[in-house]
Amino acid sequence: HADANVCSPDLALDRVSAFLLQLSPGARPDEVKFALARLPDVKIVEGNTVITSSRQALSTLLIGIAAFTAFQLIALLILVSLLFSAIVQERYREVGLLRAMGAKPNQVMTIILTEAAIITGLGGIAGLGFGAAMLLIFARSLGFYFGLLGVPFSWPPLTELQISAVLAISFSAILGLVGAFLPAWRARRMAPYALIQAEGR
Repeated sequence: HADANVCSPDLALDRVSAFLLQLSPGARPDEVKFALARLPDVKIVEGNTVITSSRQALSTLLIGIAAFTAFQLIALLILVSLLFSAIVQERYREVGLLRAMGAKPNQVMTIILTEAAIITGLGGIAGLGFGAAMLLIFARSLGFYFGLLGVPFSWPPLTELQISAVLAISFSAILGLVGAFLPAWRARRMAPYALIQAEGR
């Protein structure tokens, strides 16, 4: 501390059982409690224990959610790739006819990828609507209960919600592009006659 008289120089920390803190004007008690709760072997014995324990567990919860989301995205990517592999194989004859009529391989690949982006983008919009509905239900039920415990439920700013919605839809479309890239690339490399004959096998 800048003022040496605040703490005695002969203070033995191993003999201290508790500290009484006086906050400066403008300081937020919740932030101070959260910062102190992150220190090892420190326990807060006064204040709203629900908020403090919730913030302590928040970092662990976010790590778990991030890991679960990563595994889920990998599984979705594999699922989308398998789905569009089947879709492209069912349309080998159509793709072969397009190639025979003069369509270039890149044009055929663009058609397949565009279809994948549109389908997964629409799926992202549907998922976004479902998530918003679940969030409204949560705000009406558990959010009210948490409010009684002193944990208010507050919505993010409208700008952040709009940016998050655009990012979610864009990410869904990108997921479709990545998942359909390999099947589209395989169809692009096949000759027109091989595509037409492949569907009849």
